[in-house]
Amino acid sequence: MGCCDACIRCLGRIPYASLIATILLAAGIAVFCGSFYTAVIQTRTLFSFGDARSVTVDFFNLTEALKWSAVGITAFMGVYAFILLLIGFLATGASKEKKYCGFGTGLGSRITVAFFLVLTYIIFIGWLLMSCMGVIPSLFFYLTVIVKAAPYKVGGQSCLNLQQFGLDVVFNTTNDTPANTGLGNNMWEYCGNDYNKFQADGFQLFNLYIVALVGALVVTISLVHYLTCLSVNYAHLKNMARSYKYKDTNNYHEEQELHSY
Repeated sequence: MGCCDACIRCLGRIPYASLIATILLAAGIAVFCGSFYTAVIQTRTLFSFGDARSVTVDFFNLTEALKWSAVGITAFMGVYAFILLLIGFLATGASKEKKYCGFGTGLGSRITVAFFLVLTYIIFIGWLLMSCMGVIPSLFFYLTVIVKAAPYKVGGQSCLNLQQFGLDVVFNTTNDTPANTGLGNNMWEYCGNDYNKFQADGFQLFNLYIVALVGALVVTISLVHYLTCLSVNYAHLKNMARSYKYKDTNNYHEEQELHSY
């Protein structure tokens, strides 16, 4: 019985809600980082394959920034998830003990939880915006690869002009590009074999961006779970502090009455 009681007490101290949120966040951030990192590299390759096609320095720097930002965000979110899980453990187990709910430590714990509650909300807004922005590349490759919008024929070959989507700005036009069957009239035109390669690689990129979008949405959902857990933990700590303060006040009055007799 003693072993069973100890196991039950240990299981009662596990913050299951925070644990579920951590698992969701870990899965979402792993999917997002892996797919988004690969998608950014392949997107730059897609826009620069061929002998005469190259991207601008700004676009190259942008892809580098996005690539390493995904790695940095993954590391940050991993550490942040560990901190929130630790707070969940402390709030679940320690809040039941009076020594953690006194004026000094209890006030500090509530301030800590409130700080991470605000910070988690800000991070949630950031991931919500990232999820919305993730729709843009998914929609682009959906239109060009799945729906195959705006293709045309040049010399009996299918062509796609990225200028129609405003993407001609990503190509380096400092050098004149001669007209040929591979590039069409400009380097932002994909004709013939280049068009077929764009369709094949674009389909893979569409899948990668969709997976990255799903990962970002999973992270966003996990942050909603964390917000709920932190709100409940804050209210729980505050109520426990009030309860112990009320008990201390009653004990003090009882002691005063006993001394008066």
